Order: sequence, then structure tokens, then C-alpha cells
Amino acid sequence: MSLLPHDALARMALDSPLLCDALSLARWSAPGTPVTRHGVPGIDDARTAITRFALWPPDLPSLVTERATWLGGLHSVAEVAHFVVPWSAALRLGLVEIDNERARPAPGLEHRVRDPEQVLGWWFQEFEHTIEHARGDLAPTDPPVPGTTGPDLLPGVLRHLYEAPDGSRPDLDTLAREALLAPPPPPSRATDLLLHVLWQLSDTGAVTLDHRPTRASGPDRHGHCTVELTALGRYGVRRLLLEVGIHAPLVDTLAGAGAARFLDALSVLPVEERLAEAGPWLERRGPAEALRQISEVVSGPGVALRRWVGTQVLNTTSSELEPELRSLLHSPRPAVASMAAVVLLSSGMLTQRGIDRVLGEHGSWVVIDVIAAALTPDNADLPEFLSARGAPDVERTVLADPDPVRLRAHPDTLPVLDALARHHPDADTAARACDLARRLRDQI
Repeated sequence: MSLLPHDALARMALDSPLLCDALSLARWSAPGTPVTRHGVPGIDDARTAITRFALWPPDLPSLVTERATWLGGLHSVAEVAHFVVPWSAALRLGLVEIDNERARPAPGLEHRVRDPEQVLGWWFQEFEHTIEHARGDLAPTDPPVPGTTGPDLLPGVLRHLYEAPDGSRPDLDTLAREALLAPPPPPSRATDLLLHVLWQLSDTGAVTLDHRPTRASGPDRHGHCTVELTALGRYGVRRLLLEVGIHAPLVDTLAGAGAARFLDALSVLPVEERLAEAGPWLERRGPAEALRQISEVVSGPGVALRRWVGTQVLNTTSSELEPELRSLLHSPRPAVASMAAVVLLSSGMLTQRGIDRVLGEHGSWVVIDVIAAALTPDNADLPEFLSARGAPDVERTVLADPDPVRLRAHPDTLPVLDALARHHPDADTAARACDLARRLRDQI
């Protein structure tokens, strides 16, 4: 199973129909669009958006006169699913905010759109939502008939598509026969139900359908339709599998990846899955070349998690790298020297005297690295991490008699001190971190 890098997947997510339309409507709402008590624009504003973004029903002819007639006959926004669905997604994802009965783009929206992880988070939320709410019946009852909803029909189908070779395009009959979980609907009904829920899922960009309908009645009235799981779909299904504890390795995909992409891909996996992914990558390069490539991509600011994952990868082959790691302790790049120190300290190859020497020379950098790798955008879990047994000894290693020159050399020192100042559970330690950060900034 292959998987594209996250920046490429994010670009695809922005081009997917549902997220693209949701973002378009969010931007369109500026500087402020009046909304009803139900949170939707009035019919006149909706007509403008439908025309601008071509949010026409798929069965509406493309003739200008027929579209104008249809548009003029609208009495409620609720009549236009192709407007309501992306507008609801924009509200659900926080792309739009409503205040005083006016909708407008959420603050910082354009900045967030440039963050691949944020974009994939939005996309995955809508992927899950679509699976949960997809309906196989064109005229759904409430509650739906058992066996006709997305949760009834899609899990087995998506798993089947995911486990097939890349580019596989089974038809609906094959999916109905081989992928539906028991008890499946009757075959003729199953294909129609599948077609409807997969069409809804295709708006997320997770699947593509090649549908050639027929006017014939009978068991083949749905025509011929093949289904392909896209790169976005593979990402989404894999994430769903991981969430429920099903192993979904990327071994073949990452073996040829560059070190930066390789480490970044591992960083989003559960810790217990990283070693299985690392083996083929290491085998293709050998220990020394792997160390060289990893060292080239972990020295800058903002890559602490990448660096920490690099230490986990190198720990698996540290016994073959002792001379190279000892040499890197003297690297002019502090982050690389710190990574080498972490690997050596974890290797079991050092005597107690050797451990004390490495900690004496690099202990403050090692602690900075450990904490930096634990930082998140909101740092909500940082107090618990710092209070845990075995947490880094910040007070003694970094804050007691600090060496300003050495600390300033590490690219993540100031972000770590700022996080400690805001989130350390001990008020005195937080104040000392704040003071040290101020002193380091004054000396820059």
C-alpha cells in the first residue's frame, strides 16, 4: 500500500469537491453575510453563491435558460443539497463563524489553509462524517432502514479497496459480492445502495467512480460502475484502521523515501508501529548511510519530533554505529550532537563513567530535545508530561547554573523555555524558565 507525502495529500484535499466548495463558501461570506436563525444564508445570497461556484444539481441541464428558470423557482436553500452540504461542512469545520446573525470567514483561515496537517484534519473529519451519514436510499426514511446506511455498507467496501493493489477498480457487482459485511442486502438492491453511498463519498475525493448508467430495467438497472480508492482515500482508510487498532503498514512506500519524509511519516504513527516501518528503510541504506542521511535533516529549528524519531530509528542499529556516534558528539551542529548523545545513552554501550561524561557535556541539550519533541500546538498535555515519573530533570540540568552560550546554540532552547514558563506545574520552575528565556533573548 502506497501513501503520498502529507503536503501532496493536503493539496489533493483542497481540490476535493466538498472541501473546495466549503472553503469557497467560507471566503465568499466575507465581510459578512446575513444568515437565518438556522445559520444559512437567505435565498438571494444563496442564488449568488450557487451561480458563482456552479453548485448545480448534477441532473440539471447546462443550458443557461433552464438553470435560470430553476434558480428563480427556488424558495429555500434547503432545496439545494450542493449548497447546503458544503455550507454545513464549513460551519462544522470552523471555516465560518456566525456572530449577530452574520456569517464571515473564521479568523486566521488563510493561514490555516497553508498548514497541511490542518487541511488533512479538516478533510478527515468530513470523510468520517460522510461515512457516518451517507444514505443508500434516495428517499431515506427516518430512522433509516437497517442495512442501507454508510456505516452498514462502507466499512467492508473501503477495507476491500484498501487491501487491493494500487489502481484496482472493481465494479459494483464485485464489491457487493465480495466486500459487503454480513448480512448483505439482496444483490440487485445492494448495487443500487452501494452506488448511492459511494457517490456521496466521492464528493470527499476519497473514491472515484466511472459510472455508465443504463436505461434498462431489471437487475442491471444501475449500469456499469467501477470504483477506485484515491490517494486521499488510502490515507483516510489507513487512518480509520489505525484508530481502531488495525495495523496498516507503509513498508513498501517509505523504503525509498528521503530521510525528511521518512521521519515525518513515522512521526504520525503510533510508537509501536515505527520499528516495523523503519526496517526496510535501514536495510536499503545500511547503518552508516542512514546515520548520515538522518543527520542532514534534523539540525534546524522546529524539527524536534523528527529528530526524536531519528533517535528511535538509530537505536535499532546503534551497536554498529558506536564510532560514528561518538564522533558526532563533537558536531558543530548542536542538535545533531544531542541526537548522537541520546542514541548513545540509550544504547547500553556506555559505562557509567561514559554516561556521566555524555550527560555532563550534553545533558542540557538532551533535556531540551526530550521536551521539544513533546511540544504540541496547544501543549495541553505538557503539564502531565512534566509531572510524570521519569520526566526530564529541568531544574537541575537546564535551570541550575545554566550555560547561556551553550543553551543559545541549540535551536529549540527558547521554544522549550517559553513552554516551560507557561505550562510547568511548579510555579517556581516556570518563573525560572521565564527569567532564563528573557536573559537569553537579551543577549542575542
